[in-house]
Amino acid sequence: MYKALIVDDEIYAVMGIKSGVDWEKLHVSEVYEAYNMRDALQIFDRTPIDIMICDIEMPRGTGIELLEKVNEISPETETIFLTAHSAFDFMKRAIQLDGFDYLLKPVEFDVLQETISKALASIEEERELHKLRKQYKPYYDMWRKKKPLIVDKFWNDLFSGRIVCTPDNAASILEEHELSDLKDAPVLPILVSVESWLREFSTKDEEIMEYAIRKGAAEMLLPAGSGEVIQTKQGVNVVVIAGDAWKDPLFDLHSRCEKYVQNCHRYFGCNISCYIGTSSSLYEVAETYRQLLEIEYNNLNKSNQVYSMTSQSTHSIQTMIPRISTWTILLEQGKLEELQNEIRCRISEMKKIQGLSLSGLEGFRHEFMQMVHYILHKNGLSAFELFQPQEGMLLNAQPRNLEQLELSALRMVGIIHQELHQNHSVIQRIQYYIKEHLSEPITREQLASYVHLNPAYLSRLFKREVGESITDYILHLRMSLAKDLIESSTMPISDVAKTFGYHNFSHFSKMFRKVYDASPQQFRQQSV
Repeated sequence: MYKALIVDDEIYAVMGIKSGVDWEKLHVSEVYEAYNMRDALQIFDRTPIDIMICDIEMPRGTGIELLEKVNEISPETETIFLTAHSAFDFMKRAIQLDGFDYLLKPVEFDVLQETISKALASIEEERELHKLRKQYKPYYDMWRKKKPLIVDKFWNDLFSGRIVCTPDNAASILEEHELSDLKDAPVLPILVSVESWLREFSTKDEEIMEYAIRKGAAEMLLPAGSGEVIQTKQGVNVVVIAGDAWKDPLFDLHSRCEKYVQNCHRYFGCNISCYIGTSSSLYEVAETYRQLLEIEYNNLNKSNQVYSMTSQSTHSIQTMIPRISTWTILLEQGKLEELQNEIRCRISEMKKIQGLSLSGLEGFRHEFMQMVHYILHKNGLSAFELFQPQEGMLLNAQPRNLEQLELSALRMVGIIHQELHQNHSVIQRIQYYIKEHLSEPITREQLASYVHLNPAYLSRLFKREVGESITDYILHLRMSLAKDLIESSTMPISDVAKTFGYHNFSHFSKMFRKVYDASPQQFRQQSV
């Protein structure tokens, strides 16, 4: 419930507002009255006020002077001004002081009620954000003090392929990382994919919240003392369970994952999915991790789900000769040389297979071409138009030997790389789309749908390439363009706000101040 204060030197104006507004519908439990600035400040001394409806032109202290005091003692209070005439200087100062809105007298009660409702919604949003920040403060303190651990580096190196465990070297690698107890332990990875946030967060807030999500995963999904929760260098959250304790029926891993997904939605304000891998040895777990990435990458539609790698899906993925998930990511990120080395290594592995048949070569070509067509389709390109002028392209022909297959694969990825990364990378397309739709609401899910990507994958890719979250990028772009327009034109600032999709001027002003630590009006004054 909320508390309101009506301030006006005319008693009948106060009585009219008090009786003309449906306070119960607005969930306002107490409505206070004051007839001058001194009485109003005394009420603030006695009780917190959520919303103040105040006349501007009053003797013994104007509404502007009152708001200056209120901003000092109760900055969370929202103020709606009432005025008998449009006084420009008053309005200008009211906006500078972050007044929520102003209405001309005689006020229409339905308009006033709607304005109060919007102001209370703004208050509630700020309260929820404050509550959430207070809730994750312990995680922030831990996140700020957290230092890289040897165990995190080990799993990152293992998943990325910088470390390759074999029966011959596993013991020495584990000893070097002080993890000798993992020597014969099976490993079960779970990929935790943050699909979307229910509210807008800055880049730092997102990082803190993801840290909180990992701490929650450690509490709910790890059997006592048997694993780690890490974030890979690519920004992927992974639960690593070591041993077989998760197989205990009383532990019920799948149900725990479902409960964890629900809790993240409820307490951390996000949509996530869990992808449960299969129990693997240290020699196999990197491939299992890549398979989980593949499943996440191809999941474009559903959030708040728990997926398990069934024996059927595992088999279908393991029969894919190219590392499709890894190769796709490398190609889309423009890492051509790294991808070419991957192809050469896989062809070299195939050369060691005794009795390799033409059907084996065809299996490689088939899976490789599936990746090619998938990437081209996603980027609006035609394989026929792209490769038709090129001689020697094995679009439909069956390869005759490994050398021919390797040459064709390398040429194809080279051509695709050139086409994608000249001017049409995924991130560049996203940035162009954002610039063209700045006056409209833009969500991460909307952008992901535009380029046919999983939202969590797109978010990680964008942050790696641009250096900030999608939310921060959109905010900074809007504010930068708004600042330029404010400085270089005479357009009313309220119209500038609407140009960039802000129909609530108070919210625009707060976002502008958040970026530039100054109000839009201050920038306008400096440009005069």
